[in-house]
Amino acid sequence: MVSTIGEMFLDAQGWQTILDRRPEIFTDMLQGASLGILPKKELESTGGTMLIWIKQVDKMAVFYRPFTGFQNTSVDLLMIADDVALESLHSKAQENPFYEMREQIRNGNILYYVMKTKNELLDLGYEELIDVLGIPFLGACR
Repeated sequence: MVSTIGEMFLDAQGWQTILDRRPEIFTDMLQGASLGILPKKELESTGGTMLIWIKQVDKMAVFYRPFTGFQNTSVDLLMIADDVALESLHSKAQENPFYEMREQIRNGNILYYVMKTKNELLDLGYEELIDVLGIPFLGACR
C-alpha cells in the first residue's frame, strides 16, 4: 500500500490502472506518442523523475525517466502536478481519473505545457485525450 505522495507518484501499477480504465482514449494515438507528468516540486530539480505515458502497439504504458529540463524533454504534452493533484488522481484511480485530471487542470493544480503544435498533436492522435481533459487550444496555435 502506498501512503506518501512520493510513493503514489512512483506507483507504476496504480498509474497503469488509470490508463487501463479508459483505453479508448488512446486508441487513435500513434505508437510513440507520449505524455509526461512531473511533480511540481521536481520542476526546478536537475535530477527529478518524470512519469511518462507512452503509446505502445496495444496500449498506453507507464515508464519513468529522468527530468533534466524542458529543453531535454521529448514528450508531446508535459503536465506539472502539485501534491494535491497527485494525491487526488491516485485516490480516484478506481472511479473516473480522467474527469479528476480535467478538474485538477481547471483548478490550476495541474499545469500543462504543449510541446508540439496543435496539428502535430492531432496527427499523433491526441484528439480524444485533448477532448477528455478539456485542454483548450487558441486558434493561432498551429
